[in-house]
Amino acid sequence: MTFLFLLTLNGCKQDADVVAPEALFGKDWYNTRQQPDGAGFFIYKVQGTYTPQGGWGIDGFRLEKDGAFVLHTQGPADGPLDITGSWKPEGASNYRISLTNGQPSYLLTIELVNDTTLRARQN
Repeated sequence: MTFLFLLTLNGCKQDADVVAPEALFGKDWYNTRQQPDGAGFFIYKVQGTYTPQGGWGIDGFRLEKDGAFVLHTQGPADGPLDITGSWKPEGASNYRISLTNGQPSYLLTIELVNDTTLRARQN
């Protein structure tokens, strides 16, 4: 049985005390291109359980425990392009993403994650 880990808000904790669930790290997550829910959350699936479809573009990411981040996107010749960066916790379910290519940082909010599925939105 797969257990869902809900990332809950905890107003008493400092950002440094926030611990993300282990299921989040070391996996390539890809947007399934399903319609977002009413709150703007998209469904992402781990590589191997979902294959991005041609013509839809590439939209995915990877977080590592050490703070490294990789954005999976579409390159100028329509091939895959990985942009490196870093992440830092910013609240119980928010991660500040900073990319090395000069794009502005953004907030990634993760609502839930298990071994194969993640619900997230970019703010």
